[in-house]
Amino acid sequence: MKTTLKLSLLAAIISTSTLQAQNQYTLKNIEVTASQGTKLKKKDVTDNVIVITKEQIKESRVSTLNDALSKLANLSITQNGGVGTSSSVYIRGMSSKRILVLIDGVRYNNPTAIGAAAEFSQIMLDNVERIEVIKGAQSGVWGSDASGGVINIITSSAKQGLHASINTEYGSYNTSKTSILASYGTKKLRVSANSLLYTTDGFSAAEPFKGSPDYGKRYDELGYEKDPYINRSSGFKAAYNFTDNDSVEASVNIIKSTVHYDASAYNAAAGGYVSSDSPIPQTTLFNRFYHIGLNHKDSVNDIKVTYNLSVFSRDIIGTYGTYNYNGDVHEVKAEDKINYMTNSFVRFGASYQKFEQQDITPNKDKDYSASSLFVTNYNKLSLLANANTILTESLRYDNYTAFDNALTGKVGVKQFLKNGFYVSVNAGTGYNAPTLGQLYGQFGANPNLKPEKSLTTDITLGNDTVWITGFYNEITDLIDYTGVYPNAGYNQISGTTKFKGVELGFENYFTNDIGVKALYTYLRTENAEGKTLARRPVNQLDATATYYYSDNVDFSGHVQYIGTRYDKVGNQGAQTGRYTTADLVANFKADKNLSYYAKINNLTDKYYQTVDGYATPARSVYVGLVLKY
Repeated sequence: MKTTLKLSLLAAIISTSTLQAQNQYTLKNIEVTASQGTKLKKKDVTDNVIVITKEQIKESRVSTLNDALSKLANLSITQNGGVGTSSSVYIRGMSSKRILVLIDGVRYNNPTAIGAAAEFSQIMLDNVERIEVIKGAQSGVWGSDASGGVINIITSSAKQGLHASINTEYGSYNTSKTSILASYGTKKLRVSANSLLYTTDGFSAAEPFKGSPDYGKRYDELGYEKDPYINRSSGFKAAYNFTDNDSVEASVNIIKSTVHYDASAYNAAAGGYVSSDSPIPQTTLFNRFYHIGLNHKDSVNDIKVTYNLSVFSRDIIGTYGTYNYNGDVHEVKAEDKINYMTNSFVRFGASYQKFEQQDITPNKDKDYSASSLFVTNYNKLSLLANANTILTESLRYDNYTAFDNALTGKVGVKQFLKNGFYVSVNAGTGYNAPTLGQLYGQFGANPNLKPEKSLTTDITLGNDTVWITGFYNEITDLIDYTGVYPNAGYNQISGTTKFKGVELGFENYFTNDIGVKALYTYLRTENAEGKTLARRPVNQLDATATYYYSDNVDFSGHVQYIGTRYDKVGNQGAQTGRYTTADLVANFKADKNLSYYAKINNLTDKYYQTVDGYATPARSVYVGLVLKY
């Protein structure tokens, strides 16, 4: 195997905040779209960015977005049970509801969802080309919901010629996955389609809470019922070039799933709500994401006019009744990128967004809209001994029909020094409007909520092998779900909530056959009352080692340590951290068309919970086969 191929395979297993200079694939070809709203080389972006490539997804054999973020991106994740159940993702302590998620540029955040967060656990990855994780406030580029960062998911596009592949996998908990991808491409036309079916019998989402005498026993020891999950995802993507400068593109992504879960009930011994094993609750989701765009590109302009539509449908059969959540987001956007100097451009445009919620209140739907203007300036200069200096500035104005208008922005500078070292500094302001679910939903709604405002900053010093980042984030007038039923609901917490910490990274290759990567995060949080926020680990360490036994065989191991983490505010409730888990993956290539793999998750069969009273998988084994044409 050539050295460059080995290095690209290594990058497929490990993700990095700063990529290895020797890695030809990652350094020269990886692009980032979400940072400035236009394509840039990753090394030319000032933001702290993680890019998870298609190769990384395949080589690490992760199936869901949650798996990829927890194993490849060093983000903190909690989940209320197995695959498909409710989960929360934290970027530097900032929770899911403050992270904008895009699929092919279309908003994935559900304006009607409980908790106002994107449904991370429903996204399967078999047709994903690239995942970009941009840390820090990005409202200056993307508007509301991006105060903590952006996760941008780009699905695969057709390559030249006719291609097809099938991936089938089977493993623990009677889990089965089958995905089919097909594409056809010419110079003018590119068409691709995909379909996936994922089913699992699962395990009980409910598990004894930490103070229970049965804590430490799994569902099968206690006779709890299983909570199965099924996911049917499909997609279609097409593009046609009318001329060398003009094109039209369209995409459709559909996620239809049913997840059985266990509801919570108040337990005095636990000091609050804990999960309760029950056969009734289930949620059926039917979410659709549509995109159509017209593009014109010449030597000066890069003009895009797009229409995006997100449609959400959630039907819940609960312990106490049936509930329906239906909503959608419309977005029309026009923008232009003008190159005005070598390696410099200005991007500007306008957008209109409408957020709608139906069938929540009798005979009265709810909605609000935002009209926006935005501009970004980008310069790549040689100011210091011919070393590159990158400067970015973004500004956005949002005119809301239901809230005060917002002016947000971000600035960044990246200065390259000697021997590949660089220093980068970023600062941004964020704006998070209350969602329709928080304002008018069926549980805990509060129509008096106003938007949150935030500020994030970070500074990084390092090179492609070792780096250190310090960050500080704050939120003013945080929206949170507080109180105890029947008086619980969404409330505005006056004052400032703070997040600060340090990220360390190391990545290197040894003898061209062994790669080692380690990432460490130290996080401190403090709400307006000076209390630590719930469910964020103080320390998190991820380490990955990969060994290429031969051209056709490689092995990798991933170890994660989660430090002290409490289930409730103020270091109260159950301590759900202080544990270590390990995973193994082996990949085998029979020929250019056939490969197969095996993976073991939770190798040591560690018993742990990320949320008190909700289960996590025991040791589980999976085998798979990939056939390509």
